Amino acid sequence: MFFIYGLDEDNIRKSKKRFYFIGGLMTLLGIIALAMPLLVSFAIETLIGIILMVTALSQAIASYRGFADGDKPWQEVIMTIIAFVAGFIFLAKPMAGALTIAFLHSFYFFLEGIFKLLEYFALRKIYGSIWMLFSGIIALFLAFAMWNNLITAASMIGIVFGVNLLFGGISFLLIGYGCSKYKA
Repeated sequence: MFFIYGLDEDNIRKSKKRFYFIGGLMTLLGIIALAMPLLVSFAIETLIGIILMVTALSQAIASYRGFADGDKPWQEVIMTIIAFVAGFIFLAKPMAGALTIAFLHSFYFFLEGIFKLLEYFALRKIYGSIWMLFSGIIALFLAFAMWNNLITAASMIGIVFGVNLLFGGISFLLIGYGCSKYKA
């Protein structure tokens, strides 16, 4: 993630500030999400619905211009319809959108957990790297918990998002602290 060029002292010194900044921001956002989980769940779902509707509008304009130029952009028309229907469902049927997001979140947390475990093995010589391992295990646990309970997971999106941000932020803060103690 941050040590793409190796664990030399100069790179670690530069990375320390990034770990502190990202860790602090993630921790703060995690606390906010845990304080208002339902609001966060529906805010995420609504934002995705709006993005899909804007996407559908831009694709419709591109399709219209394509037909006006004599082209036959049928794939663009199909993608316009898909984006519009998906955006409409997200905005008109929040529960269906929340279930979709819950499924996607479980997949995201699964991938994040795998990558954090890989990051831990790259950083295990640095003090505090055990928290990266812990964060990866938490992300995998959240992925499987959401996958096994998609119906109630719709209301858990904000909580899961907050827990993941909180533990991810703490792990980055502790890695930043470990960077200040690291000696090659």
